[in-house]
Amino acid sequence: MGTIFNYPLNLLKKFRKSNISADIVNVGEGAVVNINGKKVAMYRASNNETINLSAVCTHLGCEVGWNNTDKTWDCPCHGARFKSDGTVKQGPATNSLQKLS
Repeated sequence: MGTIFNYPLNLLKKFRKSNISADIVNVGEGAVVNINGKKVAMYRASNNETINLSAVCTHLGCEVGWNNTDKTWDCPCHGARFKSDGTVKQGPATNSLQKLS
């Protein structure tokens, strides 16, 4: 299926609940997890502290996913990439992922 068909499907992913618990994210990894009923893009740093970000890409609103090889948050819709701390690594997004408390 071409990209034009994938975009709406990827956009709808943000409305599904995540069934991944924050407890299973290992040091140096990230995942979209469920925290208090909300989807959170969570990265666990080497000091075991977590960086919690919005899982919604700032470009057009698709849900990002963790790329364990490159250690980045990647958007499947238009290819935006974010560093583990949510800052933009590669466009088309120009704004960082929103940090959550």
